[in-house]
Amino acid sequence: MIDRLPSSTEVCIVGAGPSGLACALGLAAHKIPFVIVDALEAGHNSSRAVLVQASALEALGTLHPQLPEELISAGIQSKTLTTIDLQERLVFRLRMTDIAAYTKYAFSLLIPQHKVEHQMREYVRGGGNSIHWGKRATDVKEVVEGSQYELRFESGEVLTARYVVAADGSKSFLRAFAGIRFIDPYTKEAGPGKNDLSFVVADVLFASPLPTNVPRDGLQMMIGAGGVVLTAPMRGEGSDGAPQNNNLFRLYLGVPDTPPRSPDAAYLQAILDARGPGSHSKLHPVPHITKVLDSSRYRTRPALVDRYVHRAKGGAYILLVGDSAHRHGPAGGQGMNMGICEGVELAQVINEHHRSAFDAEKSGTTHDAVQIMDAYSTHRRSVAAQVIDLVESMTQVEKGGRGWGPYFRVTALWAIFKVPFVNGVLAWKISGLGHAKKA
Repeated sequence: MIDRLPSSTEVCIVGAGPSGLACALGLAAHKIPFVIVDALEAGHNSSRAVLVQASALEALGTLHPQLPEELISAGIQSKTLTTIDLQERLVFRLRMTDIAAYTKYAFSLLIPQHKVEHQMREYVRGGGNSIHWGKRATDVKEVVEGSQYELRFESGEVLTARYVVAADGSKSFLRAFAGIRFIDPYTKEAGPGKNDLSFVVADVLFASPLPTNVPRDGLQMMIGAGGVVLTAPMRGEGSDGAPQNNNLFRLYLGVPDTPPRSPDAAYLQAILDARGPGSHSKLHPVPHITKVLDSSRYRTRPALVDRYVHRAKGGAYILLVGDSAHRHGPAGGQGMNMGICEGVELAQVINEHHRSAFDAEKSGTTHDAVQIMDAYSTHRRSVAAQVIDLVESMTQVEKGGRGWGPYFRVTALWAIFKVPFVNGVLAWKISGLGHAKKA
């Protein structure tokens, strides 16, 4: 059966990652017609994000109360983030349980991004909507005096829509068409920032028995010379596809130089041997990697768009969401979380704008479409800027290093976290709960 696109729709979502899927779920809940497309032939299975925070679970729960519960059953609830030094002395232990008064999701959920996307896709399809794979957008232009956008695809198909959601990632084709710039959020110069920190992300299996200094029930971050070593336990799958506990871990490793494109077991093991759990201890062995399931490299270069919204002269819109609008490092697990929240919020904004235009047409009055969309752009830029600040601050801690500077930084953290309310403030920021759109 040939997967053909319709010729027109109200909303076209370009990109079926977490932010695009969240927007699709929101539009379906508001009964707004949409089409969601992606250039990939199917959903990805590579090492990407692994954390879902409380705000994303809350946002998804407003659309489908059962969806967060299904994600939780497939993941691990990390109620703490333990940070230790090379000698495995406690630097601080962040307690996500401190936000229990504000959410029932008082933890960080450890679950791979592809599993989150899989569950979200099931709910999109459950609403009677299809995801159109292998649809790469190659051209876009204004039509009908700017009241619609026409998207042309590599397949030769053409689709018109009033709202085009750019959920097509950090190299967004639609962002480039709209002339929306990525800027350094600190210098305000064009292009991403110049942070030179590289990371390796890998999914690995550790040998049994697992050393007791590698927790199975939560995140652990080791900081010291050469960069961070973070271990995140994940639930694997049995032969029947059911979740099971084993020695499956996601590793985030800070590296001072450019790593290989797909680091192998020898490369990863050498880092663990030099500065991972057990590397500077006589009490525990270093965990041994038996298999690398997936690995990749990343660079942290913060960037933020100068606006989230592009309006055609006749009232059609290109609307940015997720990675098409911001870039930052992996510290704090904010990427997938922020994308999901943005997708849900954008669906609400499109619904508000759509209803406002309909009511105005029905009554013969005018409506302030620009104000509705500008409010979305202003709010999301503000949230993204705050998240980038949080991530950059955490990244400075993760860098580690030798000398008095890193020593005093770690000592200051140890002292600060002795103050009870500090823990709650940071847990609140990492959860993202404070960024929800005010009614």
